[in-house]
Amino acid sequence: MSRVLLADDDTAFRDALQTLLDDAGHEVSTAGNGLEAVSAALAATPEVIVSDVHMPVLEGPDAISMLRAIPRFCDVSVILMSGEDTDVAIAAEGFLHKPFDPSALLDTLARVSGRKKCGSASAHPPPLSGVCRAGERGTKSAIATRQHQRIVRAFELVADQERRICGLERRGVETALAIDLYENMVCSVATLRRFEEITANPDLSAPC
Repeated sequence: MSRVLLADDDTAFRDALQTLLDDAGHEVSTAGNGLEAVSAALAATPEVIVSDVHMPVLEGPDAISMLRAIPRFCDVSVILMSGEDTDVAIAAEGFLHKPFDPSALLDTLARVSGRKKCGSASAHPPPLSGVCRAGERGTKSAIATRQHQRIVRAFELVADQERRICGLERRGVETALAIDLYENMVCSVATLRRFEEITANPDLSAPC
């Protein structure tokens, strides 16, 4: 069975799927929006993310794109769900159109898990995309590592701010300024992610 992160802003639907996955023997953590999904993933390191596409605060594909900027999540398996026909800019192993038969999720998870096991048995290091001297490769690796560290730290700060807002709300404290800061932090994380993409592929910065 797999460690699954289940992200959906529909509480009743999420709870029903969690019960289904629990009964099937999966280890499940949940999130109600994209930013919660990032925080939960950092804590639980899921093998598979099952995510709604459209969610408040941060949409599912954006959250997954940010997570895949971190080395340990770069090849995390993803199953997307949506009630609409929608195009997404991330790779996913499955797409379930809501409403769907719950068995379809279990079947897709079984297929993804089986594929991962086969891949692990025959895994080998990916080829380098280009030829460069050892010194250049080391410098690029150091820069990429620093970029990843910045993104990871940004995720941690955003998650801390989210917990801070929840604590203030429980105490009945006004949270407007804290929420403004939180939203600015989310934008900053997105900027860091975009900067990393441009660094890895300078062509992305060219005007269309």
